[in-house]
Amino acid sequence: CDGNVFDMEYVGDEDGAAPQLQAARLGGADLADAFDQLVAGLHTMVGEGFAHADLSAYNLLWWEGTLWFIDLPQAVDIAANPQGVGFLHRDVLNVCGWFAHRGLDVDAEEVFADVLCSL
Repeated sequence: CDGNVFDMEYVGDEDGAAPQLQAARLGGADLADAFDQLVAGLHTMVGEGFAHADLSAYNLLWWEGTLWFIDLPQAVDIAANPQGVGFLHRDVLNVCGWFAHRGLDVDAEEVFADVLCSL
């Protein structure tokens, strides 16, 4: 991101695009690694003052051990948007729920509080 411009990149190879996280078959160490990358990515976004505002396992890609955030045009400035913190909270609940449903022990409210400290 540079100002109001997002650079885009193809994620995948000549055989196809990277799968959305919801379609990736992750378990064990990969699932935990993806979650750690998610939290790190949220810290980065929130540290820059943004909430994705539509984050789910459909707006994340998994490719060669790396989690990619996609579909960012609706991202909101947390401070400027009166619903910014609410969007962030919803994002965290959505993705933490996906990981919890797959057996990872996550506390969405704890993640939200932790990420919010990045502001």
